[in-house]
Amino acid sequence: MEYSNLTEILNKQEKNLKELLKIVTNKQEALVSNNNENLNDLISKEEKLLLQLQITEERRLEILKSIYEENNVKNERFKLDVMIEALKDKLKKEFVEDIINSKNSIKNTIKQVTKINQQNLVLIQQSRELLNNTIQAVINATNRSILDRKG
Repeated sequence: MEYSNLTEILNKQEKNLKELLKIVTNKQEALVSNNNENLNDLISKEEKLLLQLQITEERRLEILKSIYEENNVKNERFKLDVMIEALKDKLKKEFVEDIINSKNSIKNTIKQVTKINQQNLVLIQQSRELLNNTIQAVINATNRSILDRKG
């Protein structure tokens, strides 16, 4: 029973992460095009999705804990690899393949999200720096006299 729940929750995590990837990609486009309204909307969607990801991750840990208890697995690391290794004789080959495929897909999507978020951070830092330099130039320009003493 818990095995099907595990597959279901992994599929849900995978779906949520792919949606997160779309959102961070769209955030990057909004940052580049300076579309603040769209950016605010995307940030709101991202926050909701991150909450869903947290809930599914907590559920995944509960399911793994339950599987460990059912099968007398003594391990505090609730990782899919640990479960597969501990229960390799009890698990169906198709189930193990589904779990590994889901795990790999989740890992790859997380890498992509991380990469785009790092790029977004650079974009934000450059925008801040440009804004600060512009403000500094305006402030310094107002402190200078229009005419110097020579002329």
